[in-house]
This record gives sequence, C-alpha cells and structure tokens, in this order.
Amino acid sequence: MSIYRYATIIGNHHVLNITIMKSVIAAMLLWIGANTNYNVDLQHPEIIFLPQDHLEKAYSREKVPQDTDLHAFYDLKNNTIYLSENFNLYSAWDKGVLLHELIHYVQDQNKAKFECLAKMEGEVWPLQKQYLLEMHGVEWVYDPLWFKMISSCHVGL
Repeated sequence: MSIYRYATIIGNHHVLNITIMKSVIAAMLLWIGANTNYNVDLQHPEIIFLPQDHLEKAYSREKVPQDTDLHAFYDLKNNTIYLSENFNLYSAWDKGVLLHELIHYVQDQNKAKFECLAKMEGEVWPLQKQYLLEMHGVEWVYDPLWFKMISSCHVGL
C-alpha cells in the first residue's frame, strides 16, 4: 500500500494531489525500468514531506546541520523518501530530485550490490541527468570532480 504523509504533526499543510503524485511516481518507475535492468514492478515507497530543518535533522540523525542544500533523501532502513516541504511537483528540477531518490529506492528493493553506499550515486547521477534532459529539456551540468568524490568509496576516512 502506498503511503503519502504530509508531516501534519509538525504543522505542515502541504497540499499535493495524491492521485497526481502516484501517477508521477508510476511514470518515473516506468522510465527507470526502461533505462536500467532493475525490476520496477514495486509498491510505491512512503513519501514524507518535511520542513527544511526537520529534513536535515532526519538525514543527519544527530544535530541539525546549518545551511545545507539538502533537497531530499531515501532512508534505506524504512524504505521512505523524505522530500522538502518546498517540493514542487511542477518543477523539472524537483522532479529530478524525486527521480534520484526513487532510483535509490529501486536499487534497494532490487538488492543491488555496491562496494559502498557512495557507489550508488555513481549510477544515479547520470540517470538523473539523462532524465532531466530527455523528459524536461534541462541540461544538468555538474562538476566531474565533485561527482567522482561523492561516488567513490573512501577507505580509511
């Protein structure tokens, strides 16, 4: 069963048509299936929208980081995608962020094996870039050095 929560316990009155969100996720899963070898015949993940400070705290699991650029994350432990309450379903970039986290969900549900968690990003970023260009005409240019750093295992750090 798909669950979409809007973090009402912390005062968020996020309005989003659940039917549209389900359709977007279904379309994204089909896109992922067409562009990877993963099984995408999956239940939809739980999606929770949070205010930025709560999003950062949930991600860090410790003290709240200051001034981060965190838009979303996928929690491997509870199969949940956390999105900023500022998520805009009609923004190409925000859809790219959702796709990014949805790919992590698909990787997890398919029990994909990676040398380390960072290697998951090595697969996701190019797919997100491809999706943004193909589906929204947005060319996402990211720093190749940064990409190498965030998608490489760092032994001993």
